Amino acid sequence: MTELTDSLPDRPLSTSEISALEAQHDDYGFAPVGFFPDLDVVAAFVVIINGDRGYSLGYDRNGDGWVVVESFEDGEDFAGVTDRLQEWMGDDWEEFEQAAVESE
Repeated sequence: MTELTDSLPDRPLSTSEISALEAQHDDYGFAPVGFFPDLDVVAAFVVIINGDRGYSLGYDRNGDGWVVVESFEDGEDFAGVTDRLQEWMGDDWEEFEQAAVESE
């Protein structure tokens, strides 16, 4: 998983970047979780590798960049994984949205 996190930019991704990642990795499946459509920003996603192992990744705004929040066996409760990832993200992304809009 380090390979994937090391290849991510030091910022949240766009939906086209998530699509590009999926196109580059035939054996990976991606599901955006922290998605802000008005800004086209993906701040968290779940990736499943070879249909066997999954990881939830989130963008840590406190300086760590992209981190693996949780790893899990595919077949575990996917809704629970996404709920825990959303909980990890928190609910203060409105401030991020404002900062992103103001920087343009």
